[in-house]
Amino acid sequence: MHRDASEVGTGLDRADVADLLTLARLLSAPIMLWLVSNRSLDAAALVVVVAWWTDFLDGRLARRAHRETRLKDWDLRADAWLASAAGLGLGLAGYFSWWVAVPLAAVVLVMSVLVSNPAAVMVGVAAQYGMFITASYLWADLWWLVVLHVIVFLLAGWRRFWDVVWRAFWAGLAGLVTGRRRHRRLVLDDWAE
Repeated sequence: MHRDASEVGTGLDRADVADLLTLARLLSAPIMLWLVSNRSLDAAALVVVVAWWTDFLDGRLARRAHRETRLKDWDLRADAWLASAAGLGLGLAGYFSWWVAVPLAAVVLVMSVLVSNPAAVMVGVAAQYGMFITASYLWADLWWLVVLHVIVFLLAGWRRFWDVVWRAFWAGLAGLVTGRRRHRRLVLDDWAE
């Protein structure tokens, strides 16, 4: 969708703010890599929490804007890049074996750009965040912050998670198994983000 002439020059609308939040997540990936690889898990946990909130908010803002955002196709990539930065940092810092963490991060990064089925990307993102939460639990004082926010997000977006994300994820996995292709835009349109 495009803006009409009356909207031009009126400042930022909800879709523009959603784009800025997605961009902030994209730009936080190098910061995440630096923090985790330098064994600053406490600060990295805070970055993860802020990133998860921006992801939560950009979706809500985009839906309320009633128009497509410019960075719509980059939302899942931002999640993948941030999670991969955490996973790569965990391998480089020695929290996990580098020969597990580095290839996993590389595969997720490549899939986020090339694969049209986001279900595979979501599995890789979940695996890397699982590694990060495990490392936060074992070696950081703020592990509870990450776990608390997982619980808060499940409670805040419980209905949307089950009604949209869960179904899209399983439909995507079924597409991977059967070889039936589904265009990325269709799946992301289902999420309306």
